Amino acid sequence: MSLREWYANRVVLLTGVTSELGCSLLEKILRCLPDVRVYVVLRAQNGLTSEERVKKIFASPRYERLRQEMPGAISRVKTFEGNLLYEDIGLNVADVLLKEVSVVFHAGGPHDFVLEYCQELPNLKSAAIASSIFRHRGKISECIQNEKIPELPIALVRFPFLGPAHKEPMPGFIETLKGPTALMVGAGLAFGNSELQAEVTPIDIAVNTMITAAWEVGISSTKPMVYNATLLGCTWNDLIKKSRRASSSFPYPTFGIRGMISIQPLYWILVLLLEWLPSLLCDFTLGLCGRKQRILAEYSRVRNALQSLKSISSRPWSAERNRVYLLQERLSEEEREVFPIVPEIDIESYVLCAAAASRKYCVNEENLNVITMMNRFFLFVPIIFVVAYIASRTFLSHV
Repeated sequence: MSLREWYANRVVLLTGVTSELGCSLLEKILRCLPDVRVYVVLRAQNGLTSEERVKKIFASPRYERLRQEMPGAISRVKTFEGNLLYEDIGLNVADVLLKEVSVVFHAGGPHDFVLEYCQELPNLKSAAIASSIFRHRGKISECIQNEKIPELPIALVRFPFLGPAHKEPMPGFIETLKGPTALMVGAGLAFGNSELQAEVTPIDIAVNTMITAAWEVGISSTKPMVYNATLLGCTWNDLIKKSRRASSSFPYPTFGIRGMISIQPLYWILVLLLEWLPSLLCDFTLGLCGRKQRILAEYSRVRNALQSLKSISSRPWSAERNRVYLLQERLSEEEREVFPIVPEIDIESYVLCAAAASRKYCVNEENLNVITMMNRFFLFVPIIFVVAYIASRTFLSHV
């Protein structure tokens, strides 16, 4: 049975919808599986009900394509008040969910209570559970490794870092600046071994892997199966080299040098002298001019993002990925076009699109103008002093 035939008229349960993966997963399901209804579980927060939070998600830039192509798609989403930290994820076990749900997607947060709840679903055909590949050490195989997974048709999908979109909902799309994105758009200096493989999966490829893995388990297995998602297929150094054009076309508003270095003392010296100190001086100058001090805050945001790379980019991660490649072969040609999980990616184009998207959705243009002005100031002041010194020496030599 083909993927779309299997998903036709199903009701799926989605948890973790406020995560980047969950938000992207909901958009893809609604856009590419038009017969599927989605039950979303989330809690009220910050004065917003669960329904209001879903509506806020629908209003985000990530859903712009869906709003244009399927303006009524939100009618296929039903929200339920719940909490992943509660038994039965805070839901009423006698709810209609038990009768209708046949597929579960867990896209973020603790999964213990989600898996317990799956055992109470009488019509469950499969569940796709997102996990981190970085929880493991040594050889990361395609089998359960110290993970508590019940004997159910479950696809445990392990991911590395999630990066900007490859193609969907638009090439390079990103709303939040995270470690890999900060590195590839040239936002600052990272610590690590640049010759190691870049542990990054584009967010849309991650979504496709969840959807296709749930389908394969649903049609062929009654036991858990493990899928280690594919990577970009390049090193950290490749990302840095390919980002030069992107950094030139869409510069990120921070000071410092761009790249990755593995010598820790030199790393901190460069960060302090070329990132923190210029940011401090810039904010001090803005304060003297009576303007809002914002550059140090941006420095801290970028530094926190890049810091997340440190423990990952300093060592190799060896993972088996045979099952994902076999899954790709199992898809029809048409389904590979709609749900690619092993794409060939032009790294330079990918990084360029990511830089353009980060400039549009993550950058304060006022910060960019301030940084540009201060960079010119820091560049020309030493030149002025040098010219003045040479002129004075020339004048004194003729006196």
